[in-house]
Amino acid sequence: MSMPGEWFRRLVYLVRRRAIEDELRREMDAHRAMMDDPRAFGNTLRLRDEARDAWGWRWLDDSTQDVRFALRTLRRSPGFTLTAIVTLALGIGVNSGMFSLVNGLLLRPLYERPDQVIGVSTRSTTGDGGYRGISYPNYLDLRDGTTAIFADLAAFSMGFVGLDAGDGARRTLAVGATDDYFRVVGEPLALGRTLTADESRPGAARVAVISYSLWERRGASPNIVGQTVRVDGDPFTVIGVTARGFTGTSIPGPEIWVPLSTQARLDARDAHSLSVVGRRRDGVAVESVPPALATVASRLEQAFPAINGGHTFEIAEPMRLLFMPGPGSRARTALLSLLLMIMPAIVLLVACLNLADLLLARGHVRRQELAIRASLGGGRGRLTRQLLTEGALLSLIGGAVGLWLSTWGTSAAVAALRPVLPVALALPEIAIDWRVLAGTIAFSLMASLIFGAWPAWTLTGRAVITDLKRQGGGERGRQPGGIRVGNALVVAQVALSLLLLTSAGLFLMSAVAAATADPGFRVDGGVVAEVDPTLAGYDQTRARGFHLALVDRMRTVPGVEAVTTASGVPFSSFGDSRLVSPAGSTGANAVDSVFAVVGRDYARTLRLPMLAGRDFNDVELTSASTERVAIVDDALAQRVWPNESAVGRQIQLRESERSPNGPAVRIIGTMPAVKHSLDTPRPFPHVYVPLGQQDGIGAMTLQLRVADGQDARTMLSIIARVVREIDARVPVLRLNTRRDDLDSSIEVSIFRSGARVCAVFGAIALLLAVIGVYGVKSYVVSRRTREFGIRIATGARPRTLLWQVLREGGRITAIGIAIGLVLAMGAGQILKRLLYGVNAIEPVVLVTAPLILIGASLLASLLPALRATRVDPTVALRAE
Repeated sequence: MSMPGEWFRRLVYLVRRRAIEDELRREMDAHRAMMDDPRAFGNTLRLRDEARDAWGWRWLDDSTQDVRFALRTLRRSPGFTLTAIVTLALGIGVNSGMFSLVNGLLLRPLYERPDQVIGVSTRSTTGDGGYRGISYPNYLDLRDGTTAIFADLAAFSMGFVGLDAGDGARRTLAVGATDDYFRVVGEPLALGRTLTADESRPGAARVAVISYSLWERRGASPNIVGQTVRVDGDPFTVIGVTARGFTGTSIPGPEIWVPLSTQARLDARDAHSLSVVGRRRDGVAVESVPPALATVASRLEQAFPAINGGHTFEIAEPMRLLFMPGPGSRARTALLSLLLMIMPAIVLLVACLNLADLLLARGHVRRQELAIRASLGGGRGRLTRQLLTEGALLSLIGGAVGLWLSTWGTSAAVAALRPVLPVALALPEIAIDWRVLAGTIAFSLMASLIFGAWPAWTLTGRAVITDLKRQGGGERGRQPGGIRVGNALVVAQVALSLLLLTSAGLFLMSAVAAATADPGFRVDGGVVAEVDPTLAGYDQTRARGFHLALVDRMRTVPGVEAVTTASGVPFSSFGDSRLVSPAGSTGANAVDSVFAVVGRDYARTLRLPMLAGRDFNDVELTSASTERVAIVDDALAQRVWPNESAVGRQIQLRESERSPNGPAVRIIGTMPAVKHSLDTPRPFPHVYVPLGQQDGIGAMTLQLRVADGQDARTMLSIIARVVREIDARVPVLRLNTRRDDLDSSIEVSIFRSGARVCAVFGAIALLLAVIGVYGVKSYVVSRRTREFGIRIATGARPRTLLWQVLREGGRITAIGIAIGLVLAMGAGQILKRLLYGVNAIEPVVLVTAPLILIGASLLASLLPALRATRVDPTVALRAE
């Protein structure tokens, strides 16, 4: 007996020991009775059989026998077994790997007892019913007014900061939070403690909780608590380290948590910038939360009508994905999960069709064996169970190998995801938990049913006498049902493979279109370098002087045509915006515009002409005492003053609809519009203000253009050297050519990543389809050995047989491609909403993908076709 069967029998014995002992005792009693009365022999046998049936021994013996026979059968066919395991491992592995990512990024709860966590937001009860954040004074009133509802209610804000943790300064995501934050989210700590109420008050000591990944980058010292990190140049004392994979309220998450008082205004009731999330008390129903929120909102509306009038509090979905905030995020997350699982599901379906095809072919080879077993008393159910047992073993082995592949694949995917992120962020732990294990088992069982049940039932339903009489050869011009079914399965594989290949082609074209998109300015010859003097302890005045000094030094470098500095870069992951309206207007028709602080020669550096007016002068770049001025682009000018000149007019800038109007700003020039991101079909309005008239100067981006014929890459080392010469403490956060910077932007990276994922899935599906074509044609050739031998003996030319086999394989491929093109065009209609610069029907993709499939399918048919031309007539007839 094999070891698995022995272990299984021992396990059953331990579970049913008492019952088995009782059964044996009855048999001994019956045996003694038989010795006294031989006629009791029949009764003894009957009692034994009844006992075996009652305790499942017969089922256990049959199952153990099925497992042993299946193992011997698979061992005797190593080629088939290896092919089946690899096929299933690929299909199940990509599904388990993608499910691991979806589970870690989209499904696994972020909170302890997530059913008790509720988000709170402010919604307008008038107008468009838009949402906004919550100010700190409103949060305090909300917290104090809902103590019967919420055990804890936390306020927090997210923002990008400059972080120097001893491993080099860089930009990262930080969360400013109240002390309730970790009680709501949970307190998974590796070291130290979380924030206290005293540390949340203004003026308290600057402390920080850092992420596990940041702690690891600092060397994972157990003495980290008490050490110092610098946030935007200010020292913060580390008081705790979160657990591995903890990301807070979003994915990806921050690298550092600090008191809210260090990151947000706590005295302004009209500063609606905070997110609020709470944990319900035990026993409080969800239905009782909205009335309590409405009561507090009503009191605030009466007390502060100018600020809180026309607004109420309501339950909101807690944000999960950092780049997918706002209402409806849960529905968008569910849709994203579905889209991510569709492609690996198609791969698994192709794998199952492939295995069904192989099992059908192998089953027809074993048809005489099955017929003999049926003639000896094996019923259809018994034979079906035997074939299903073989399929289940293949599924379990393939699932185990696939699970190993998925662990390797998810690690590679997470490693590939980090460069796409615009800054250093904390990612969740992507590990195999019970959900992934359950998913893998489910995928394996589903695969077993899909590729095993129907072929098993089909093969065991054949007529016994017919199969016993049938010999190995087939009849010319006639295809048995198994071959017809196998051809149909291959057609489905080819069609689904083409669907994935065309999807990969669309994503690839989208990535190319995004990387080569016309941003409205000259890309070649440009260099960008982001520096932040505040990380070296500079105040605002000295930081402004540093940026001006850097520009002046680079202007003297040979080969530099123009140089400037700016707070924002087109196609950057970071940016600022303002609402722009004519001075003196109500602001009802304010234009949402990109806001940038720039130095001199900004338009010249981008090789854009000044359409009207002038550039900023030295006084405006260095002093805030002069009249406030701005330059706008023609997209903004045409929106506010169609067909009129904007030069000389005055505008007002606001940060948001609720923010007060700023001082009047006079427009001194207009320049051409440029694109700021790919998701806008036309250039977005821009407003530019001089460096000297803006507070809060920190990180700025040096933008440089080399003269024609110069290599922009030679400036990278020169810029780094000049920054060190001015002050070696100032970090260079980003240094790249403008072309490479555009190619590495998050928008282009998303399309490129989508192309890679689809290409991987498409390649796997193509490989499986090729295996399917090869398997069917090999089976056909093996069945027609006698026919080919006779035809060669009677004078048939080998190339005629070669062409016939290739033509039959080409017919299968052509049908699959025709169906696949229909599916691909339908998928294109769905994907075009997610892509950039491509149509639902792209001729290049719809021609290239089928050509790849045709070439692969012909190659898969060629080897069986060559084998058909080499059939020895004597051997074929002797075998018959």
